[in-house]
Amino acid sequence: MSSLQQPILSGASTCGGVMRYPSDKLYEEVAFVAYHFHWSQDDILNLEHSRRQRWVAEINKINNKIY
Repeated sequence: MSSLQQPILSGASTCGGVMRYPSDKLYEEVAFVAYHFHWSQDDILNLEHSRRQRWVAEINKINNKIY
């Protein structure tokens, strides 16, 4: 399982009681989707978190079928 398939809570932290998405994880997801789909950083960052993770999961499925 790639690190992109791990749930958010595995690396989430709190800031004032609010869950905060780890910036390293966000960079990893953006780079992963941008590399495979050639979407812009802004387009990827504008996706809701759950939709971005869904695209990561779908790309992982494609990669697992190929390799």
